[in-house]
Amino acid sequence: MKVAIVGAGPRGLWAAESLMERARQRGAAIELTVFNDRPLAEASALGAFQPGLPGQWLLNAPKSIVETQLRALDPDHELASDFPSRGTVGDLLAESWRELDAHLPPACSLTHRELAVTDIAPKGDGVEVHGERFDEVLITTGHADTWPGSLAGTEIADVPVIAPAYPASQLDSVRDDDIALVRGAALTFIDVVRRAKARVFYPVTRSGRFMEVKGYLDDAAAAQAAPAIEEASAAILTCEELAELKAILAECAMRVLEAAGGEGSAADVRAVLDGADFTGDPVAELRASLAAAEGEAPLTPALAVGIAFRDTYDALVDRASFGGRETLGGGDFDAFTRTMERVAFGPPSESAREVLALIDAGRIRIELIARGDEALADLAAEVGATVVIDSVLAPPGVVEGTLVGRLVESGIGETYADTRALHIERDGTLAGQAHIAAAGRMNEGLILGHDTLRRSEHDVVERWADRVSRAALSYPERVHGMPPLAPKHVAWSDELLANPDACRALIEEYGSPVNVLNPAPMAANIAELVDAGEAAGVETKVFYARKANKALVFADTARDTGNGVDVASENELRQVLARGVPGERIILSAAIKPDALLKLAIDNGVVISADNRGEYDRIAGLAQASARVALVAPRLAPDPATMPPTRFGERLDAWAQHLARPGEHVRAVGVHAHLHGYAAADRSSALTECMQLTDLLTAAGHAPEFIDIGGGVPMRYLADEGEWRAYQHAIEQQRNGYATPFTWKSDPLTNTYPYWQEPTRGPWLGEVLAGGIGAGLRERGLRLHLEPGRSLLDGCGVILAEVAFVKTRSDGLPLVGLAMNRTQCRTTSDDYLTDPYLVEASGAERPGELEAFLVGAYCIEDELILRRKIRFPRGVVPGDIVAIPNAAGYFMHILESASHQIPLAKNVVWEPGGQPRLDDIDA
Repeated sequence: MKVAIVGAGPRGLWAAESLMERARQRGAAIELTVFNDRPLAEASALGAFQPGLPGQWLLNAPKSIVETQLRALDPDHELASDFPSRGTVGDLLAESWRELDAHLPPACSLTHRELAVTDIAPKGDGVEVHGERFDEVLITTGHADTWPGSLAGTEIADVPVIAPAYPASQLDSVRDDDIALVRGAALTFIDVVRRAKARVFYPVTRSGRFMEVKGYLDDAAAAQAAPAIEEASAAILTCEELAELKAILAECAMRVLEAAGGEGSAADVRAVLDGADFTGDPVAELRASLAAAEGEAPLTPALAVGIAFRDTYDALVDRASFGGRETLGGGDFDAFTRTMERVAFGPPSESAREVLALIDAGRIRIELIARGDEALADLAAEVGATVVIDSVLAPPGVVEGTLVGRLVESGIGETYADTRALHIERDGTLAGQAHIAAAGRMNEGLILGHDTLRRSEHDVVERWADRVSRAALSYPERVHGMPPLAPKHVAWSDELLANPDACRALIEEYGSPVNVLNPAPMAANIAELVDAGEAAGVETKVFYARKANKALVFADTARDTGNGVDVASENELRQVLARGVPGERIILSAAIKPDALLKLAIDNGVVISADNRGEYDRIAGLAQASARVALVAPRLAPDPATMPPTRFGERLDAWAQHLARPGEHVRAVGVHAHLHGYAAADRSSALTECMQLTDLLTAAGHAPEFIDIGGGVPMRYLADEGEWRAYQHAIEQQRNGYATPFTWKSDPLTNTYPYWQEPTRGPWLGEVLAGGIGAGLRERGLRLHLEPGRSLLDGCGVILAEVAFVKTRSDGLPLVGLAMNRTQCRTTSDDYLTDPYLVEASGAERPGELEAFLVGAYCIEDELILRRKIRFPRGVVPGDIVAIPNAAGYFMHILESASHQIPLAKNVVWEPGGQPRLDDIDA
């Protein structure tokens, strides 16, 4: 998908980061182009946040609201002031663009193009930008550089005009002896007087007032006022008219005033809300506001109203946006919010102090401050102005002459109701369009407070990123984890999962969860290994690692193919013997072997893997006591210089010395090794050392017949290597703190199976036996024994679990509860990384897309079935069935627990064409 973002300011960055984060989690491939009319280092409109701005140009919002995908503005609390310079913000934005480029998902790209975009038009099912086709375009152009009411390009009474006031270089032409007439006395005016070198500044406004200073409650007062803020926020969400809104804010402001020990009456508060509180002395008001903000005087009604308005602003945004404005009075509400903007969103104390210092020094004169309705030429002449500076920015909404203005003029866009706001849907898409969207200042009027650095108040950008990333998916209706890891297809289980009635019948008959097993793939997997050994000229026998799955149908399959079983406990051995597996086709590899287990093995001619010399001697003693000969394969621990250290077995020299001559009651019939990992090269190395031991045993009079290299035969769970690589990239980005966490509590998942591996099974064994290894076995007349579990059960089982509930955690995180516990799909690794399937309940209405974690039945907080978040495109409802595919190998049984006295899952044999039946382990 080709996507364009026009505008590289804070909102354009937000959109790009959100889109790429969703691409990372959803597996979308997106080619993103970001257009900007100035270099990236000057990305924000008018250079308002570019690096290198004057240090005294402060943000009028606290640093705590500024955060990008990369990091918060001041995570280490190194900035001295709570109100950072806009240049510092610019540094973060520029760094964040660079880091976004460095952390792109593997299937995505990012191109920055310096171009002032003037031509956007829908074209078929896409959009053309200056003739280049894109699938989606988002406009985030922010403040307009020029506007019809600007003084740019004009002269007033033969006096030069500086318009706009940004970037900072615009003010460099102001001389030390200039008399500057400045239109506006708000935040841009403060930037002007803190940068320009004029001898005197005359601000001109219509209101005749400065903005209130930003005031905040101390911790104790904030805690006391918190219930008032919470109650007011809840009330605002349901208020029906502007008068009620004002009453809610008035009550909240009075409680804020009380919590702070401020001074003022309810009438004073209402006067602030009505904009009727002007004393006529703007300088005195500014001094009082600053003193109260800095705690040198009691909190004023104006500052209390400002705090109440700011702290309930999120609720007001929800209430007033997307049509809510009309029920709050339309234009009257707009006028009210303009009044509140002066009260609630003014400068920090440091900026206000500077203004007052300049007033006291005579460099700011207020004689003209309330004469904004008069001609500027007359005012300039009256004070002998030598320069006029325009510190009034373009208004919000659609501005004539801009890109958005032209879209409206051409009919591609439209304004909303009686406002200048560009009419968009909740995901930013222009009304009447499908692939052009906009987010930011142009939407003010339809959306309240949409022109802000803060990312928490609005979800337009997030909704846009949701929609676009969803459209970029190859299979948008696929249930998948974050990021996707699609399982490879297995014909019989695909057929089962495509039959909701059959799945429902299994749950109703056997409970949830139910382990559905099919041994047919196992026989093919065994044959693949045997054939690969034969191709290398080596007789190969496969011993199914019984611990991988307790179902007896798999021991039967190993028996029926003429192969054997690896057992690790007395119960496993008794069960396998009872299934008719002869002793010589069984190997006992238990890590701990009580005497009773050893006696059972000796009595039945089972080959015993002797882990250590002491165990070997115990075997010899038990065999002698029963007048039998034990069949033993000493377990070799390979040289730790060539392979990772292992707790299993003993070194070659130790065994060679201990078995220097044959024993009367023990026959060393082979050599055994228990190896970690899956590397073919490690197996080849271990086989070389094992052959050295067989040579020594043969020379000592023993007659070894085989070498057994245990399990670790690799298999592949996934359908797509690219998805595995993308997952590895994504989890690494999460671990290093860049990617938004997609695992439960940011679990790094450092210990997981390699779900994509090549080669596997037969080709892998061919590599093991290459390079002379096969020849060495042939020359010695040795068989190769393997003890796979997982790879033999590849394709042999699926877990079905019923959805019990859908809810949220206390913080709103979506959860889907399954009628199973976490031990019923778990090994010693951190997680099962293959995506689940959803078998939808017949006739259930689908609630729509949901991204949630799967939780289980145990009463603990971290009771997770899968630790990646799962995306359900059509949602989930109780009665649905979640299927975990290809889980027969280890995941069903190795750690299963009946805690809480919850019964263990039933194991059902499902063979196409036959009737499902309980495996004999349960029957």
